[in-house]
Amino acid sequence: MLGLEISPETPVSELSIGQQQMVEIAKALSKNAKIIIMDEPTSSLTISETDKLLAVIAELREKGIAIIYISHRLGEVRQCADRVVALRDGANAGELSRDEINHDSMVSLMVGRALERNTHEHSQITTEDKGLEISNLRTSTYPDCKVSFRVAAGEILGMAGLVGAGRSELAQAIFGVDPRLQGEVKINGQLVRKGSSRASINAGIYLAPEDRKRTGLVTEFDISKNVSLASLQKYSNKLGLIDNNAEDTVAKTQVESLNIKTPSTRTPVINLSGGNQQKVVLGKWLSMEPKAIIFDEPTRGIDVGAKAEIYKLMRNLANQGVAVWMISSDMEEVLGISDRITVMHEGNITGEIKRENFSEEAIMHLAVGGKNE
Repeated sequence: MLGLEISPETPVSELSIGQQQMVEIAKALSKNAKIIIMDEPTSSLTISETDKLLAVIAELREKGIAIIYISHRLGEVRQCADRVVALRDGANAGELSRDEINHDSMVSLMVGRALERNTHEHSQITTEDKGLEISNLRTSTYPDCKVSFRVAAGEILGMAGLVGAGRSELAQAIFGVDPRLQGEVKINGQLVRKGSSRASINAGIYLAPEDRKRTGLVTEFDISKNVSLASLQKYSNKLGLIDNNAEDTVAKTQVESLNIKTPSTRTPVINLSGGNQQKVVLGKWLSMEPKAIIFDEPTRGIDVGAKAEIYKLMRNLANQGVAVWMISSDMEEVLGISDRITVMHEGNITGEIKRENFSEEAIMHLAVGGKNE
């Protein structure tokens, strides 16, 4: 029904996040439920997988099954919903009938105001001889593929592709948490030591990972300890003891500058919303003066208002001369934020798209293995 091309005997731990999401949906559908609640069901799905799911939802509705579809992807909501209810700060902010459902009306209910659009801004400054440069890099996921590209200082490079294209694995190899079989990584012309995340951090290359709860945060720790986690040596004395006051001062600065909604810096991160958790991940790196930041699915599971803040932050970083590389499966996000777009398919970069040629069709052509004409 969902079009999954995997063996039922495959351990779930070996599946991608997108495939795991589809298994969760299949489990719910197998129960012959009268009401199904889907909470961000497409957050890790490709466009084709999302289309399949929306078709399944239409079939279930025809069979008289009620669907509660929770999502921050407003295009999907507009496509499948008969009625929309928006929640803001834990309360019902309003309701829209089928004829009233459109992007701006939903945003207004969700954030309590008309949202300022921060997309489609161009980089103010790009420095071609500085930035992040990747040469002939091979990963263990696609060992036969050599990848080369660069992100100029002051630029936002968007990288699109289908789930399984190898984008996240490439990012992890560049950052040093996954093996790099071959190739060079340079930042501002300086070579970064192979296979060491510490070397990347010391060089000013930081990764905001796709799965922030598992690999970007220690969710049981509070905000203060998460912000300092990658730079503990800054807060340690000669005996290795941590200066908690210094930690807290830096954390408070990040909470204020990133508008993290929290009672205090001592709040465990697990108690924060997805958007505020993502801001804590960014606060950890912004406290360390980045030269390049890799954003892997930066707004997955984040509400519209928080998305706008993340986009503004990314643009501000680029305007400060940081090389920003954004990996995203959200087509609207890639088209709206990027200065250039590269597309991956099965471990290879199949092409590059300049801003004047941006379109969904151009991205999908490359994402399924086509080449630039």
